[in-house]
Amino acid sequence: MKQDRLWIKWMHTYYVKHHNFWTMQVPNGLTWSMRKFWANREVFVDSGDIGQFITHGKYSIQKMYLHLRQNATTVSWKRIICNSKASPKATFIVWLALQNRLATKERLLKWNMQIDGGCVSCQTQVETLEHLFYECIFSKRVWSSVLSKIGVDITIQTWQGEIDWEAKKSRGTKPRDKICNMAFVETIYNIWLQRNSKVFKSSIDYVDVISSRIVFLIACRCDDQMRKCLV
Repeated sequence: MKQDRLWIKWMHTYYVKHHNFWTMQVPNGLTWSMRKFWANREVFVDSGDIGQFITHGKYSIQKMYLHLRQNATTVSWKRIICNSKASPKATFIVWLALQNRLATKERLLKWNMQIDGGCVSCQTQVETLEHLFYECIFSKRVWSSVLSKIGVDITIQTWQGEIDWEAKKSRGTKPRDKICNMAFVETIYNIWLQRNSKVFKSSIDYVDVISSRIVFLIACRCDDQMRKCLV
């Protein structure tokens, strides 16, 4: 490890001490970020020759990135996230949703939490990801209202079908395609916000209010060419 940087010197003084950084046990009392730092030693060790990441005597972030990327699994929905012009918060929530990492009631039950697993909007089924964002009658009404307001006429039968359709639209470069991408992301995000509002505040907005808010958010992030499609 390079030892002339202040934070490196600090690490050596308080954690590494006289040990070998590459072989020592993970110290106790580390913060989350520091534990991640120690855990990532395996990335270098498993990569073999560390010299492959050195250019002119300096560590190359680009080479490490390319090395890590080649081992990553390609997902069909990557363009939904990478090409998203929606708000960063909305895009992040959708990124979690597409990986089934949101704390839906179904997941909470699997974690042995003692809760009512029913959907807070319709109380007809367990709150799974598919039910929350597609099967729930409340969500269906939100989707229908949003699509109507942006001029899109489409009928999709499943949550996965919705993802596949949007993944295909996200590859497009036309203004309408970009609007569909934003609508997908912002709608999922706002349904999640409404779900949380119902859980923690026992309140939920009217469908027309939600869809109008979503279209407004889309319009705020559109360029002039895209905005013409909303008029």
